[in-house]
Parts: sequence; C-alpha cells; structure tokens
Amino acid sequence: MVCPQCLGIEQEFNAEVAQRELRSYRRRGAPRATKVLIDELVRQSVEGSSLVDIGGGVGAIQHALLEAGAAKALAVDASSAYLDAAAAEAERRDLAGRITQQHGDFVSLSDRIPVADIVTLDRVVCCYPDGRSLVAASAGRARRLYGIVFPRRSWWMKVGFFFGNLLLRARGSPFRIFLHPPDVVEDVLDRMGFRRTFYRRTWVWQVAVYAPAPV
Repeated sequence: MVCPQCLGIEQEFNAEVAQRELRSYRRRGAPRATKVLIDELVRQSVEGSSLVDIGGGVGAIQHALLEAGAAKALAVDASSAYLDAAAAEAERRDLAGRITQQHGDFVSLSDRIPVADIVTLDRVVCCYPDGRSLVAASAGRARRLYGIVFPRRSWWMKVGFFFGNLLLRARGSPFRIFLHPPDVVEDVLDRMGFRRTFYRRTWVWQVAVYAPAPV
C-alpha cells in the first residue's frame, strides 16, 4: 500500500538503520522487551507451531521461535530493508528455508495472510495510525497465541512521542509514531474472545500474551 506512513517507514527504517540494528542484535541479542516476549512464548510451547511475525525488524522473534522448535514463519513488514536484514540473518542461522516474507501494510494484506498458531507484533502498534484495525486484523490470524509489545501510556511517554513527532515533522519525514489509548489492545482482544495469559512492564514497554478463551 502506498501511503505516507508506509513511505515514512521505508525512509526511517532504511538499509543503514537495519544493518545497524542487525549488528547490535548479533552482538547483544534481542532487546529486553522482545526477549521477555520470546521467553514467554517458548514457555507456553512453540513446538511444531506456525508463526506470523508482523513488523519483526531483523527477525529476532522468528529466529528464536524457529530455533526453539516452531515449524515455519511468515514475516510481514512494511520496511524492505528490515526484510533483507532478517533474511540475511536467517541464512546465516540456516533458517531461511522455513521463513517466507511478505512486504507491505499488514492490514491491507491481512485477507491474504494465512492463519497461524502464533501471531506476534513487537513494537508495531505505535507505528500504525489505526491501532484498532491492526490489532483486530492481526488477532484474527492467531489460532493459539497472540504476543504483543506496545508502549506504556505514561506522562513521560506522551512527552517523548510529542517531541519525537516534532522532530520527524521538522525533518520532513511522513513517518509518525502513535501512543494509542490503553484500551486499544485490551478492548479489541476482549471483544474478539481472547484472554490475557501473561503481562509484564518495562520502563517503556508493555509485554502481553493472549490466547483464545475456552469455549
């Protein structure tokens, strides 16, 4: 989908940024909040599972879950540079044959995305203007587990997002960041019949895992 936000994602998350993040990932591993999500998904069992990883960056979740026993992964990302970096790392880890990729806006593509056992969104909701649509479309593809990392709505985050968008505007970037209301995730998932099975906060992020409520 050609839209200002999608163009902004390509500009902001370009090859230079992706390669810098890939080097950091190879040295230090996944960021803290991402690692919390990975550990919990593995604890709840990923053996033989299929994964859809939305906005997965350099592929930390894909690589970790496949190495923990997941069967296959589909990476969907609006940044072509991130997809390239993730593919390079998958090749290095001998995982490339189990990962497919789709470039573009997940909400626009969602009708063509297969249902998977696990769906993950790591620091993605804050990059999307319509958070409810993204959560609803992605949760609609989750059969067993839905993992998400999204920002805390605290006063310091409001200040940070305000000045972050001022800087983006001053640079002429069409990309924006969004601190959605706290019920965007919980309310949508509750209406769709999911229950939260795990929750943890860091200074900046909230990490949560959901599962469909028993019928």
